[in-house]
Amino acid sequence: MVITFLPVAAAFILVVIRCASLFSVVPLFGMPAIPARVRMAAAVSVSVAAFLGAGAPSFAAWDHADRFIMAALTETLLGLTAGLAARLVLDAAAAAGSAIGVSMGLSVAATYDPIHGAESTAVSQVLSLLALGFAVAGGIHREAVAWLCRSLVDMPPGSPVAFSDLAARVVGQAVGAIALAIRLAFPVLTAVTIGHLSLGLLNRTTPQLGLSNIGFSVALLAGAGALYLAAPPAALLAAEAARSALAGR
Repeated sequence: MVITFLPVAAAFILVVIRCASLFSVVPLFGMPAIPARVRMAAAVSVSVAAFLGAGAPSFAAWDHADRFIMAALTETLLGLTAGLAARLVLDAAAAAGSAIGVSMGLSVAATYDPIHGAESTAVSQVLSLLALGFAVAGGIHREAVAWLCRSLVDMPPGSPVAFSDLAARVVGQAVGAIALAIRLAFPVLTAVTIGHLSLGLLNRTTPQLGLSNIGFSVALLAGAGALYLAAPPAALLAAEAARSALAGR
């Protein structure tokens, strides 16, 4: 009885490691504002449901310490890779907000950001909160649990995984996140640039007006207007990209 129980118990521990790694970085569950105990309790609860739903698989090499350690490392990388795939996309909204804040001249003051656990500008926090709100409304937390359930069926605990494929996925997702950040910030940066060019042209043609003194106001108004129009679609785009990363689409 003990011999048959230990392989199942070892497999459950590996599932908990995969789920805890996923919840440590995935949006919403991986927020620094969520206590570690709450995150761990959620990981264990979800692991029980996913483990039983997958048919309670077993890990045959439970009595080999080296193979169990390697399997635990693999499970950790699997969870982190899936969580980072969605986290990097949402971080693109924060990066776009930082670039927008610099262009509008609002990068001087920074406050604590509960989503990332660090200081960020007001524009960055607005875009981050909007993207996270759209992601939660779209069910990114459900997608995270669904990914865990699918992965247990496709890759049972202890299955061999190509680490090169995991690394390539993370690098590809990071590059895609950088491209997405540029796309999100482009409308506002364009509006601010056009405002500066228009002001410079007017100041060049009629220097007696002294229009250079209101340059900050023009940049702020142009950026604020563009941000008002572009922020919701940009946040929605980042949220959908994060859900698609977990859904594997």
